[in-house]
Amino acid sequence: MKKIVDVFKRKDRSLVWTYVISLDRARLTSGIVEFEHEALRLSALEERGGSETLTARVRPA
Repeated sequence: MKKIVDVFKRKDRSLVWTYVISLDRARLTSGIVEFEHEALRLSALEERGGSETLTARVRPA
């Protein structure tokens, strides 16, 4: 399953980048939240920031 996830700065809610995230159904334990957590995890791995400075939201379909 694929979802588009936007990542925003917490401070001023400005959009900083977007991920297209694909997760298999086995990893989807809590639905949409899993995609948002994956976007924040990728942001931290890429040293763009963590959950303390960023927030992620799945785009509405």
